[in-house]
Amino acid sequence: MSLFKAKKKYSEQRSQYLITDDVDFNVLESFRNLKANVSVSIPKKADGGAVTIMMTSACPEDGKTTVAVNLALMYAFSTRKVLLIDADVRKGRVGRFFRHKSSPGLTDCVTGLATLEEVTHHLPDKENFAYITCGTHSPHPYELLASEQMKSLLKELQQQYDYIIIDTPPLLLLSDCIALAPEVDGTIVVCRHQTTYVSDIARTLNALNFAKANVIGVVVNDYTPEEKREYSKYHYNYYTYGHHDNQEETVEQTVEPSEN
Repeated sequence: MSLFKAKKKYSEQRSQYLITDDVDFNVLESFRNLKANVSVSIPKKADGGAVTIMMTSACPEDGKTTVAVNLALMYAFSTRKVLLIDADVRKGRVGRFFRHKSSPGLTDCVTGLATLEEVTHHLPDKENFAYITCGTHSPHPYELLASEQMKSLLKELQQQYDYIIIDTPPLLLLSDCIALAPEVDGTIVVCRHQTTYVSDIARTLNALNFAKANVIGVVVNDYTPEEKREYSKYHYNYYTYGHHDNQEETVEQTVEPSEN
């Protein structure tokens, strides 16, 4: 799915990447469709527990955290109660989007150094949207994410929210997301068009499948085909992977831009 265009400097304030009601039509429409695809892939649970989605990528700089943050915001726009968790405990960046310091956060809560209330933050204008930053650096991130305390925390949070989006590190750089794979309902892999190697995407999918992760799709970030640009239209690809029949499905859609 085509999302944000790359900015001039990666170090610019990340708050400019956040979607709002008056964001460019193409950007808003891409996240709206991503949300719809995720909702169809994993319907709401009968017991009322939160649908939990894990975001990862093959390599750094693929736009994974941007997609995670804005997917969570899209659910919040529809009045769902949403929690965004930064589980990239080595180099988390969720806090930067909201200009909030990283600690205390997830690691502090899991290790008992902070309460859940102390690490849960809300936006002033969106009480149904909450986020937890990565927290203090942990010397053993994988073990922390795979701990019983982390599992217990997730079970508690799943009773409080409708959707939980978890941002994790790039899988080919760090294997931390494998620790969370059994605890989530679905996993989305983010890659960047003309940047991420197809072989790296394949290696990432193979690793997730080996860990029995429910990979529900791949988001292609920063993608606009040349033939579509001249018509001022918006085009995206969304790929889903079935675990049982090993079939690959491609959904394509073109949307006319808004006149406003």
